[in-house]
Amino acid sequence: MKSLGVIETYGLVAAIQAVDAACKAADVTCTGYRKVGGGRVSVCFEGEISAIKTAIERGTKVAGDEHSLSSVVIARPERSAVEKLTTLKGRSTRLAPIAAPAREVETETSSPQLSRSPVLTEEDDKEAIKKGKKK
Repeated sequence: MKSLGVIETYGLVAAIQAVDAACKAADVTCTGYRKVGGGRVSVCFEGEISAIKTAIERGTKVAGDEHSLSSVVIARPERSAVEKLTTLKGRSTRLAPIAAPAREVETETSSPQLSRSPVLTEEDDKEAIKKGKKK
């Protein structure tokens, strides 16, 4: 089972630097991020426990003391904790949003009860302009 690692930083730029350094230092995968509020960003990683420890250590070092708030390594996280992390932004396995249903196109055979917008001609446009009504 994979382990979980989290780095919390001040600012998105510091989080990006931490992710880059962590992923280069060990064989881990960034599973997503969350903007906590107040300029804080939490980034989550998954991988083997030794790789997570190395990645978190390197990521917090690169982010710096003034930008890195805290970090945590969780070996064999509980399934419910991992399920709660499915709402993270940037998660590649997240389902795509469901598309809105297509609107029905009105055809000539449609019922006469449906309202149709009138078709304006050039003469109607000229009359509207003379009366002071513009489109």
